Amino acid sequence: MRIIESKRCRTIRRVLIGMFVACAFFLSSTFATAYINVDGSEKLIYMTALNLAFGSMGADHPVYNNPVFGMTYIIIPVVGFLFMCFDRKSNVKNLVGIICGILGCLSIAFPIGMNGELGLGYGALISILLYLLITPISATAVFMKIEDNRKTLEN
Repeated sequence: MRIIESKRCRTIRRVLIGMFVACAFFLSSTFATAYINVDGSEKLIYMTALNLAFGSMGADHPVYNNPVFGMTYIIIPVVGFLFMCFDRKSNVKNLVGIICGILGCLSIAFPIGMNGELGLGYGALISILLYLLITPISATAVFMKIEDNRKTLEN
């Protein structure tokens, strides 16, 4: 028996693909900032995930010099995107979507809690909101996929 993807599951999967692409775009683009330095000076330092990952800013700051943060901002949406694109039959993509949504929010919020000089930029704020939407949509898709599999097996 072949389990096919229903139209509503396909639509939700495509929406989640778009949300993961948007998260990657907002965190890595140069005109939507990922972090803003708010240490009280007049000068703002605009950071992106690519700047953090490759250390191109050269700032003498522990968060700026740590490429792990930048790599997580790039890896999490890419993993979610790849699972949503290539896993059409199983329910693993939805579980990965839930995990990526939670990890994405935590990875953006962790440096803010670790250092009082950093503030959320527009790209990070939009990405957190998208991750907060990805998590319940993926959780809903888990149950939709289970229901569709049950209906397919009954017929």
